[in-house]
Amino acid sequence: MPTIQFSHANGFPAQSYEYLFSLIENTDIRFIDTMGHADYSNMADLTHLRDELIDEIEAEHQQPVIGMGHSSGAAATLLAAAKRPELFEKIILLDPVVFSGRKRLAIWLSKKLGLWESFSPAKRAMVRRADFSDRSEAFDYFKKKALFKNFHPECFKSYIQHGLTPNEDRMQLAFSAKVEADIFRNVPVKMPANLSKLKGTIVYGDKSGIIAKADIKWWRKNVPNLEIVSFDGEHLFPLEAPHQTAELLNRIL
Repeated sequence: MPTIQFSHANGFPAQSYEYLFSLIENTDIRFIDTMGHADYSNMADLTHLRDELIDEIEAEHQQPVIGMGHSSGAAATLLAAAKRPELFEKIILLDPVVFSGRKRLAIWLSKKLGLWESFSPAKRAMVRRADFSDRSEAFDYFKKKALFKNFHPECFKSYIQHGLTPNEDRMQLAFSAKVEADIFRNVPVKMPANLSKLKGTIVYGDKSGIIAKADIKWWRKNVPNLEIVSFDGEHLFPLEAPHQTAELLNRIL
């Protein structure tokens, strides 16, 4: 049975994906539930997530794994596979926050000019409500938010169950707002030189707004051994359309 090491999107603990996991056939799925909270040095390029992932694979697996990730988790998977390709059988990247060279240059420049904070979602993450009287209040609160409007009901239930943790007599978000904002601030602007050797698949949401035609062109040129597949969905399609996502992943696997 193949083993998948899954890396979640920013702000969504891996157990939020448990319904999707249940639909993926004949695999052993492992994960770090809240990446980014461990004590790794953040070099402003998500290499702390990369190193956390590498250490987890080295500690928990004897054979190469299938690296699968969503959004920032997909970026971390790509960086980990580039640094330690022997740890990965192949990679499957779901709407990764990895962009063309021109777009990454623009991000780098906006960081230098102190403008990136205005463009990234970091500011919204820092003011996100994080404290609730109980899960029922959190359910009612998040259900009204645009971010969750298209969530599959089972995935939304999983987020409420695993995205909150007890804090004395109340509930708080399990994913730190500070960590979430920091990850948003630090999308990779430099790519490893050996990407052309990586094998696997990239699945992008054709309505996500994350990956544009220029990014796809860059992927095809620089990572030619990654098959590129479009998915009819937005950036959070693994949590919004788990059945369709699992059907595609089962074919890829």
